[in-house]
Amino acid sequence: MSVRHLLVVLTGIMITFGCSALCFSTWGLFQPVVAEGLGVEKTAFAMYVTVMYLTMTVASPFAGKLLQSMDARVILSGSAILVIAAFVLMSFSNTIVLFYVAAVMLGLGEITLLWLAVPTLINRWFADRAGFFIGLCMAFTGIGGAIWSAVFTALQASGMDFHTIYLIWAVIAAVTSLPFTLFCVRSTPEECGLQPYGAAAAAAAAGGSTKPSGLSASRAMKTPTFYAACVFAGIINIAILIAMQFPSYTKTLTSAPFDVAVVGGLMTTVMMVGQALFKVILGTAADKSAKGALIFAFIAGVAGILLCWFGAGSEYMLYAGAFIFGGCYATAVVLVPVVVRQSFGSREYSLIYSRVSTVFNLIAAFASMIWAWVQTSFGFTTVFITGLVMLVVILLLGLYVFQSAKKYKSEWTTD
Repeated sequence: MSVRHLLVVLTGIMITFGCSALCFSTWGLFQPVVAEGLGVEKTAFAMYVTVMYLTMTVASPFAGKLLQSMDARVILSGSAILVIAAFVLMSFSNTIVLFYVAAVMLGLGEITLLWLAVPTLINRWFADRAGFFIGLCMAFTGIGGAIWSAVFTALQASGMDFHTIYLIWAVIAAVTSLPFTLFCVRSTPEECGLQPYGAAAAAAAAGGSTKPSGLSASRAMKTPTFYAACVFAGIINIAILIAMQFPSYTKTLTSAPFDVAVVGGLMTTVMMVGQALFKVILGTAADKSAKGALIFAFIAGVAGILLCWFGAGSEYMLYAGAFIFGGCYATAVVLVPVVVRQSFGSREYSLIYSRVSTVFNLIAAFASMIWAWVQTSFGFTTVFITGLVMLVVILLLGLYVFQSAKKYKSEWTTD
């Protein structure tokens, strides 16, 4: 493993720690402050998140093509600049319409920085231990989220206006992204006269070429396995967002012997810590057995929901449930890319994974509203039962993808 390999990992860590965590892990903190400052409803501000996800949905196939064919430094730096510019725009915005414009810019930038860059580059640079390094990079969305949330709270407590905080966010995004996207990363190891880490050993064991092999994107998208993988990823993104209902759930525990508001907030924090840790564990497990990692995530999801559901009388049971559920939450950005790679290979990975991400992000735009509707219409018993059913469907779909992908392995080529 060369310094170049490690710099690719460092770049993945920094773009998730900075741009992605600032974007996805702090918007909920801004929501009441911005809504009050602009004189709009909180739902009007929340709509900007929907606009961002819908933008990522539309942009995903195009971003995948660009990442497949252009210099990664150009694509990643351009994406980072879009995120930086969006924060700058919000720092000067006095109308909600400009926040929607910024949401489009964030969507165009984050579809590459969070969803495509890390799995694509890690899979290009690492033939071995790719799952571990994807998990390590993605863990920093949670770590960054915890740090930037604390920074936001401190800045707001000092009396700082949200416009100024957004400007600080822009500076942080710039410092944690551009030095790395411009100088530390290359599109492929071959550009530096290197090979993917572990490629030589893998090729020697298989008696074949070190070039990336797999199905072409056009062939992959004609298989039932591809559509099963899309549904698999989409349902995961609905199921994991049940965690966002934990604070609302604790508020219904009126007879609980603890402060339900405090416990609800801490459950979210504990879950974020859990998902950061489990991203690394899940990625490491996926390197050994992706099917085993899927089963582990399924068990974590079921155990987490059951502990939260039936452990409502104890705050420690609720914390344990939230932490363990983090093992399921990690599947979205760690297990899904591993499953796609193992099913279709690395040849045109970014194109194939970008199509899967299209479904993923389309569902993400409405997933929170789906859970809110289920909760308000039918109650939390139905929420938990629905979550458990979804986890079973995810497990069955995942097992089907693994099994059905085997018959296409004979069609894998290097060009």
